Amino acid sequence: MTKQGIATLGVLLLVGASHAAERVLNPYRDVDWGTVTYVHSFSHQHATHSRLQTLRDMGYGHLPISNYYPSKPLYPLPEDFRKANPDVLGAPNAEQHSTTDSPIHFNAIGSYYTTGYGETPRVQRDRSPIEHVFRGLHVFDPAREPWRGIYRLDLRFDAAANSGEASVRLTVEGARQASYKDFSEPADGGIVRDRVLTLASARSMTFKATSPDIRVQIVFDPAVTRITQFRLMQGTYRPWRDTFRAALDGNARDAEGRPIEGLMFPEGGGITINHPGESVTRLAEYLDFDPRVLGIEVWNQHEMFGGQTLEKAATMPFYTLWDEVLRTGRRCFGFFVKDHCIFGRGRNVLLMPPGGDTATRERQALRAYRNGCFFGLLGAMTVGADGKPTMPYDQSNFRFTRLALRREADKPVSLDVSVDGADTQRRPNIQIRFITDQGVARVVDGSSGSFVLPRSADGRVACRYVRVEAFAYPNTHSGGQTLTPAAFTALNVFQIARLHDVRGDSGVVYMDGKDGTPLGIVDMLFSQPISFDL
Repeated sequence: MTKQGIATLGVLLLVGASHAAERVLNPYRDVDWGTVTYVHSFSHQHATHSRLQTLRDMGYGHLPISNYYPSKPLYPLPEDFRKANPDVLGAPNAEQHSTTDSPIHFNAIGSYYTTGYGETPRVQRDRSPIEHVFRGLHVFDPAREPWRGIYRLDLRFDAAANSGEASVRLTVEGARQASYKDFSEPADGGIVRDRVLTLASARSMTFKATSPDIRVQIVFDPAVTRITQFRLMQGTYRPWRDTFRAALDGNARDAEGRPIEGLMFPEGGGITINHPGESVTRLAEYLDFDPRVLGIEVWNQHEMFGGQTLEKAATMPFYTLWDEVLRTGRRCFGFFVKDHCIFGRGRNVLLMPPGGDTATRERQALRAYRNGCFFGLLGAMTVGADGKPTMPYDQSNFRFTRLALRREADKPVSLDVSVDGADTQRRPNIQIRFITDQGVARVVDGSSGSFVLPRSADGRVACRYVRVEAFAYPNTHSGGQTLTPAAFTALNVFQIARLHDVRGDSGVVYMDGKDGTPLGIVDMLFSQPISFDL
């Protein structure tokens, strides 16, 4: 295990081995399973103020909303919502993107890190011309925080019904087109005046602000062209290491003195890598940068376990990447999120001590994220008599009730696991799987089980890590087909996530687009890894 992997606060356990100390990184070491409280949370969830109550009604108790644009935390939670929900917890959080040297998107749970500007003008999009002035911008200054003077114009349109080829004429005053990576201008100087854009043209452009006001004019034929998106926004426009530093340790404040960088609590929260699409080598760079870079998304509603088509998703790139990273000896927590979707699947369930006022519990929630003291939940979708999804959607009481290393003579000898809370009428069958760096090492049919840690000839633990998956599933699926334990064991997590009895027609799917999957009928739990230093 790397130095980065063992630096996490509160989870390093030293135990005796035959000849030397054996290090164990156990996120659940300090959990009192008899009194623990389960708090549903998310690390990556876009939602407006109007959606907060919906999320609360779905069973979420911790709401670190991660909106853009701008990438600005929604914290504290709005006063009217807090008064109506006095027990709800919040935290600063936002999704960051557009670094100059990486395609990374990341969240910074518990961080005040705020980037940029965001405005979607309320204009009549069916009338030409559209004219709008974006005001109060930062003028580009190459000598002082140049990224603050870079803006991205998003302009999207399509062809109106039964029309010809859609096009627009774009004019931008008060800014010059430039690259957000090195701030260079094109050979023509970046002037955009009466530029014709078609559906085949690029419709997102970045600009240097030369004035605090940018005037945009869009001329088009409403009979032929329909404007679908018009906004000005910003990304980080800095190297990823600089953005990580700002998110974790920055101390900048806005004009009113409010923090716009740095963590809320030094011992809580951290960075999560969203919908990871890079190599293990590149992910290792991110994780090794700082122990407060916590891990990767293993499930994202839009791509399931990874992949934007069903063919690609079947290879489970996020899920397999998680184990690939863990095999390197790095600590890497797994996150399970909905992203932009509200009604799909994916939750992080925090394990927190009982009691405490709101401020104390908000701090405890961020410590749970920092220490990996949570598990992932993909709850079966709730449907009504008409077969359509209904509140509370993917909420489930299925949970781990024990994840404990049993020791003998100061050595860990086994991992004992139990689960509870399944809907025994709809999902009477339970399966627990123990996964190591060698793959699925043991399968137990039942609500509890143990995994005896393998030992090498010198007496040391012979696996780098062990993590646990648990499932509550019905007797039948897809039109009454029998689902036996043997048949279930043969399925991987992608196939399990797609088990269904009914299809929904409300757009609630595991993945966007026409290849979306049916409504799931299995509750799925994913523990964080318990790691061993070989």
